[in-house]
Amino acid sequence: MLETLQHLRIRFPRWVIAWGLYITDAIFAFFAFYTVLIPLLSRGEHYSQFDLFLIFGLGQVFLGIVFLPLNLYRSEPTVSRFYEIQQIVKVTFMIALVAVFVDALTPNTWPLSAQEMLRYWFALSMSLVASRWIFRTIQKYLLTKGFGLRKTIIVGINDRGFQVAKNITSHMNQGFDLLGFVHSDDDPEIDGSHDIHVIGHEKDLKSIILENQISEVIVAPIVLDHTHVTRIVTRANGSPVSIKIVPDLHEVISGLARTEQIYGIPLIQVNPNLETVYNTIVKRFLDLLISIPVLIISSPLWIITSAIIKIDSRGPVFYKQDRVGKLQKHFIIYKFRTMFENAEQLTGPVWASEEDTRITRVGRILRRFRLDELPQLMMVIKGDMSLIGPRPERPYFVEKLAEEYPFYYRRHKIRPGITGWAQIKHPYDQNIEDVRQKLKYDFYYIENLSFSLDFKILLSTAWVMLSGEGR
Repeated sequence: MLETLQHLRIRFPRWVIAWGLYITDAIFAFFAFYTVLIPLLSRGEHYSQFDLFLIFGLGQVFLGIVFLPLNLYRSEPTVSRFYEIQQIVKVTFMIALVAVFVDALTPNTWPLSAQEMLRYWFALSMSLVASRWIFRTIQKYLLTKGFGLRKTIIVGINDRGFQVAKNITSHMNQGFDLLGFVHSDDDPEIDGSHDIHVIGHEKDLKSIILENQISEVIVAPIVLDHTHVTRIVTRANGSPVSIKIVPDLHEVISGLARTEQIYGIPLIQVNPNLETVYNTIVKRFLDLLISIPVLIISSPLWIITSAIIKIDSRGPVFYKQDRVGKLQKHFIIYKFRTMFENAEQLTGPVWASEEDTRITRVGRILRRFRLDELPQLMMVIKGDMSLIGPRPERPYFVEKLAEEYPFYYRRHKIRPGITGWAQIKHPYDQNIEDVRQKLKYDFYYIENLSFSLDFKILLSTAWVMLSGEGR
């Protein structure tokens, strides 16, 4: 089954593919610029050659800034060309529409008419379509020759694992270089009917990954027992690999995981690298870009809210609490106080119920419109939190949940947020069961973290605040 490839294996770093996409896009975009835009700009205008190249250069930088957080420079050879092209056409069309809209509001903003801008958009989008189709086709061809393959192991010596191995070795253009199998705890005895190379046991998974420089781990259990799969993924924690799980039917149709496929075999992808450019740089920039103006604009509301809280009940304006953030670092979170002072003095750490008598009259209003969360903008600016992410939990509950869910640590791989996917899908926590339900939404967010998902959450949160649907 695992025949040795006769051709040379050369592996490219992810950044090489990303830069290759960017440069190829620029070359093809220049064709649209040269044939369509230069004649339009030069008509009746006095642009020097330097001016024209400067315009082109700035345009490419702008496209790069837009494409990067939208994952349009992904290095994986399994990226669907049709999906990628669809995204590029849609994004460039939205940019063109915004340009036309701005020109309609403020005439003569651009040196081109709306019709000319749309003509250039068509030429640019078709050039980028050609760029991506040619680049991805060449990439897949090179994979069949051994260029750009990723070292892969399969955890699970069983029929599921054998089927995955057969598809991998039959379709090298998927980019997997299968080194062998790792024995799983629930595997049957090997009967000798399969020609396989066993590298080791799953208990040594992390050392196997590091010693063999593995890039891809495919988990193929006999039965998708969540506890077992979680244990396998936990054993690979911290390793620079992409983990893919062969799911059962329920996991595929639930929609709570990012999936891809190897010629018909669906795989759940566990996002291995959360320290992406979007998550570490772009997301932080957007946090500051939004939080600082909102903090300034809402400052009068802070004064009014503080005064009403003091009038309504005794106690401080702000409520502070220890929370667990990124990399399990503790920080102090601040909210506008919505309960009577020392509300948990007798009960200890408990969640607020829907008719909780500890909540003040003003507190109910603040909770309904989520205004009690406004002080957390300071945590966002400081860097302890993000606008969007899993909600930070108290250490007491973190310990309980980490014991029950070994995979819980992944919530601490990114900054916690003021709002998140779980918050717009589920109401305030009232008990530990609510937290368990929210975990699946948090994990969905982590595995599918992107600009488009963040934008959707931000709009949904704004609606909750304006409509008063929170509580």
